[in-house]
Amino acid sequence: MSSDDYKSVGFFKVLIVCFYDWLLVFSILWFLSFPFIYFTGGEGVIVSLIYQYLLFIVIFAYYSWFWRNHKQTLGMKSWKVYIKNSSGDSNITLTQCFMRILVSCLGGHILLIFSKKSLHDVISKTQLISKSS
Repeated sequence: MSSDDYKSVGFFKVLIVCFYDWLLVFSILWFLSFPFIYFTGGEGVIVSLIYQYLLFIVIFAYYSWFWRNHKQTLGMKSWKVYIKNSSGDSNITLTQCFMRILVSCLGGHILLIFSKKSLHDVISKTQLISKSS
């Protein structure tokens, strides 16, 4: 398909996609956290760096695997949204995945209020697109 078949994704659609994905990620993290909470009486969750790193690894694995292998997460698939390099020549890299996740956790969506691209799209040189109707 040509680039004319795709358009940028708007602010509200991005928020809905994020909400869908965070529901999925939250449920994965909840099931992952349950053994930590049960076996440590809740203490290990608060003070354990291993637990916090594990959560980040799971979040990174979820997003990077879907972005690199399918060009969309499950939330993005529901709304027919895709991710691509700004150059448009290949799948996004692991570095781009890492930058998108890191900057989005620091408030990367706020720029969408004023612009068509989010801060994590600008920094990671990626773009969210959807098929034109």
